[in-house]
Amino acid sequence: MEIKPIHKVSISEQVADQMKQMILSRAWKPGDKVPSETDLAEAFGVSRVSIREALLKLNAIGLLESRFSGGNYVREVGADIYLNAIIPMAYVGTESVLEVLEFRQVVEAKQAGLAAKKATPEDVERLEQLLDHMEQEVGNLEAFSDADLGFHIELARMTKNSLLVACMQLIRDVLGENMLKLVERRGYDSGIRCHKEIIEAVRENDEKKATQLMDEHIADVCQTFRELFPAGRELSRT
Repeated sequence: MEIKPIHKVSISEQVADQMKQMILSRAWKPGDKVPSETDLAEAFGVSRVSIREALLKLNAIGLLESRFSGGNYVREVGADIYLNAIIPMAYVGTESVLEVLEFRQVVEAKQAGLAAKKATPEDVERLEQLLDHMEQEVGNLEAFSDADLGFHIELARMTKNSLLVACMQLIRDVLGENMLKLVERRGYDSGIRCHKEIIEAVRENDEKKATQLMDEHIADVCQTFRELFPAGRELSRT
């Protein structure tokens, strides 16, 4: 793959796009040190300032890393790298929380089904441990909420899909204080009951049942959020 000279506007963006393709096509492989700013500027036919801006962009989205020893190196790229572009959008008030919950409605039901399909006895044991932790933390909103989301992240891990895991970790970060409000409003019993039912479906490798139970669970969480923030836009039910 050859570097093409840049002749149009938004030079640094075009440089970053070409360099991104070099990485994604494996022309530049994980661990490779990319050429110096001077060499890149000469190859692209642009200024070092444009090269520096492009390198900063690729570092920001996790495709490159700058090392103390000097230079920029290609990072290992997984499917979850594409989430980096949406992370800043996910920290903007109630509307973003509604979108996150809407996303959960769409994704987590199928995620639970896939987890059930692939589940091993060891997976079920880890889910039971997380449920035990939830039960031990009844009365402690923060610890219970963290254990609750930990349960959902474990289901994502069971799918063996790195993008689903990254999505769930992002969801945990975004929900933050809103998760505490949801648990406080819903109480502890409903969450524990729903998670117990999901574990049983996973134990039986019942993909259809696990999908249905998670769909109902997240839809109920969404309804609780509507009640907490009635001025927010309406979410569609799955």
